[in-house]
This record gives sequence, C-alpha cells and structure tokens, in this order.
Amino acid sequence: MHSLKILYVDTDRVWRGGQEQLFSLILGIRDRQHQVWLAAPSESPLSGKALQSGIETYSFRQRNEVSPWAFLQLWKILGKQDFDIIHLNTPRPLVLGGLASKLRGVPLRVCSRRVNFPLSTPLSRVQYNWMQESVVTVSVSIRRTLIEGGVRPELIKVIYEGVDLDWVDSQKAPAFDYGNSGLVVGTVAHLSSEKGHHTLLEAASRVLSRIPDVHFVLVGGGALMSTLKARVKELGIDEKVTFTGFRSDSEALMKNFDVFCLPSLSEGLSSGILMAMASRLPIVATQVGGIPELVIDGETGVLVPPEDADQLADGLCKVLESPQLRKKMGCAGRQRIEETFTLERKLNETETLYLSMLASVSDQSQDCG
Repeated sequence: MHSLKILYVDTDRVWRGGQEQLFSLILGIRDRQHQVWLAAPSESPLSGKALQSGIETYSFRQRNEVSPWAFLQLWKILGKQDFDIIHLNTPRPLVLGGLASKLRGVPLRVCSRRVNFPLSTPLSRVQYNWMQESVVTVSVSIRRTLIEGGVRPELIKVIYEGVDLDWVDSQKAPAFDYGNSGLVVGTVAHLSSEKGHHTLLEAASRVLSRIPDVHFVLVGGGALMSTLKARVKELGIDEKVTFTGFRSDSEALMKNFDVFCLPSLSEGLSSGILMAMASRLPIVATQVGGIPELVIDGETGVLVPPEDADQLADGLCKVLESPQLRKKMGCAGRQRIEETFTLERKLNETETLYLSMLASVSDQSQDCG
C-alpha cells in the first residue's frame, strides 16, 4: 500500500473535542505507516501534544478567512513536501488552504465539519463546493445541514468520531472533593452559549430541591465562567456546584461521575458524550444535532428538548433515583461505543476515504490527459 504524505491544518488555539479527535486521527494514521505533518498555532495545546509525540509541526496562524499573510504561510509550508493530501480540520483555512494546495499541485483536499450551524453566506458554499474534494462530517445531522445550505451531497462523507477504549479504560479517577454529596452529575464542555450550561444550572436548582444529595461538576473553561458562577450564587446552590476550569484529565475525572449531562442548544456529535458512554455513564442530554445518533433515548440515556430546565431536571431525577437504571444505561452505552464508535473504525474509514479519493483524482487526471 502507498504510504501517504498528509498535512493536517488546525487554526484553533484551544483544546476542544475537534482538536482531541484530530490528534487521535493523526497518531492513528501515522501508526498505519503514513507520513503526517501538522500546521497549527505554535502556542496551541494541539501543537504541544503533537511535538511531544514526535509529529513534525509547522507554526501556522490565521485570524480571518482572506488573510494574505496566512496564504503565504501555507504556500511556504506546502512547498516543504510533496504532499498527497491536505486535511483541514477547522473552517477558517478552507478557502486559502484549498487555493494554496491547488496551486501547489496537492492532489487531494479533505476538510472536516464538526459543528451543526447552518451555512449563512455564499462564501461558505464556495468553501465546500469548489475548494474541497471531500467533506467529512461527524454526524448525519451535519450532513443534512450542509445539503440544506447548498453543498453538493456527493462531496459529503459521514465518518463518526471514535474512542480509544483501551486508553479510556486505563484512566484512573483523580482525587476530587465533592463535599458530602453522594451522587455526582458532571458535564465536560467549553463554557460557551451553545452548550446550554445556563439550562443545566436552572435544572440543578430544581433537582436539588428534590434530591439534595447531589453535586454538579462543570468541567471546561470559557468566556461564560463569571456569568455562570454569578448565576449559581443567585440560585443559592454554590455549595453544590463546582467549576473546575479546563482540565487536561477530563476523561479520568469522568470516572467520578454518576451521570453525564450535556444540555446543548446545537451539537455536531459530542466528544464528551462519546467518552462518557465509553466510561459506562448514563447520559441526560438534549435532542439536538447529532446527539440522537449517539444516545438512544430510554436505552443509553434520556433525551429532552433544549432550553427546557423542567424536563432536564425530570430526566436527571429519573436517572439519579434509580441505581439499576444508571447501571443498565451505562452498560448499554458502552456496548454502543464498542459496536459503532471505536477509534479503529474511524481510522479504517478515514484511510479508505483517502486512498479511494486519491485513486479517483488520479483516474480523472489520466482521463483529462
């Protein structure tokens, strides 16, 4: 089999689910004897982790979609190797990355789409329809959103994210003080509006009035930290809510949870839910985006409408009040991950996509010749 030369590009300076999933992809593809490089902001956690793992990393930053400086950086990076593929992990470099790689003669352009926001501008459609040979979405829901936005269906391939189950199982729960609470409801998500933390706090107040022996743990950093902490004080539940900030050991911290909750308003798939299900946690989440493709309502968790604190509280209480239900849902969730959402499957499908798309591009160029 031909050893591919692949440049992965990511412009985010934070560590979220998209960076975590890209990192596992880079390592997995490298382990299959392909050559991989990363272009990303030098100060980003992703760059740091890549360098520690022996991945050759180029410093690259892009502040807006039409930056001449970013184009020049990419042009120089693409000249360092005869790359077979450029895989763009974030939306910002789609136009410049597509254009620079075409001009450099890179045969194949692939991009990932992990968010479920509608395409709002004509430029967005150009980014996907004319600058990429393949658009990888992490859920069927995102695929539908892109088609509704005008992206050609034949470009879109759904490849679910995957979990390294051996790695998850190796994580040990760190010591953490939850006061005298007997049960822990946890969430792991960036503190941004689309994650619905405000609804979780309103629901937490209702849950605590019915089941006082519960502690809520919000793992993640973000711009809403001070606003959410202020709301906790207003609700009078500050002794029952812990904000950990960003934690690099969030998967290990999940081992202390009894229930995982994600009340998102919009969601592509959710790496947090993937990891929680792999850790045998029952899920209480909102019925938005790709979440229903992960969580089977009534089997692996409870799904409720977004921005409905009453129904979210009811769902949490239903699971918290029954140890048998928590165990049953947790085991069913783990089985679902083992069957459908493994890292091995993600790597198999991505590698197959790369090779098949390259073969197709090669055939087309021969036909033109």
